[in-house]
Amino acid sequence: MIFRQRSMHSRVVRGTALLSLAWFSAPAQCTEGGASAYAVGVETNLAGLMVPEGLHTFLYYQHYNATRSKDNAGNDNARLAYFETEVNTVALRLSYVWPGIQFLGASIETRLGVPIPSVDLSLGIARSAALGPLDRSGSKTGMADLNFSPLLFGWHGSSLHQIAGFELTLPTGGFDANAPVNLGRNYRGFAPLYAATWLLHNKWQLSAKARYQINSPNRATNYRSGDELSFEYSAGFIVSPDLALGINGYLYRQMTDDRQAGASVNGNGNRGRVQAIGPYLSFNLAPRMAVMVKLQAEYGARNRPEGTRLWVQTKVPF
Repeated sequence: MIFRQRSMHSRVVRGTALLSLAWFSAPAQCTEGGASAYAVGVETNLAGLMVPEGLHTFLYYQHYNATRSKDNAGNDNARLAYFETEVNTVALRLSYVWPGIQFLGASIETRLGVPIPSVDLSLGIARSAALGPLDRSGSKTGMADLNFSPLLFGWHGSSLHQIAGFELTLPTGGFDANAPVNLGRNYRGFAPLYAATWLLHNKWQLSAKARYQINSPNRATNYRSGDELSFEYSAGFIVSPDLALGINGYLYRQMTDDRQAGASVNGNGNRGRVQAIGPYLSFNLAPRMAVMVKLQAEYGARNRPEGTRLWVQTKVPF
């Protein structure tokens, strides 16, 4: 039984070979400075399926563009005279499943995500006609905050696969309280998570991941970003061992108020929310190299931009 499950596991990882990837940020208007430490939408596919034992390397590219920023009512933000943000991120994820070690029947995995974003922000704060907009535009490229999962537990059934554990956001990226663009958040995050993947007859897959991030205060600004709930999902058809396609998306909700100096920000807590949906396609380039392309169009945004994400996610053969 163990051999059969492991064999099926290896075939599925080869066939759709695309565990989604790590975590990197894109500017928003919820939470401090308009960004979240987690790139919601990255882990939509096969999120509950842990890779086989040993070291695995993943590379990710994300392009995010938004030309509209929404207020608390979902309307274009009247406080902004102009707005556009573009983020291009390359990220590396290392995943190590500890050989021969199990806990309560679960394999154990450790992950490290290293994101390197390039951010371009065009933003003007509306003022009187005589003064004109206050420009707060900027650009920056470099390493953002690291994401580290010391312990993830993975259970493999005949058709249902599950992962549970937690992720840490480590404030390694640069932060300047006076800069319009920051790559780091200058606070820590702790996020318990649960993910599941259901494989039906080796032809269909349904996946979902729920994650709840608790943020620590930013000591430099006395600002505490609210807790963040995300739900990522996908549903797809495995056409062949080398090709799969389907839909993917996410739901993001900020569950508690942003607070500064003990008071709710903007009187409403500045709570962000958004949904997204779009197609995906995955294919194998070689026996140990797979590529996934995903598109996610956002809608229903509140207190954040509303844009489009393009992902290219790759499992590399070393």
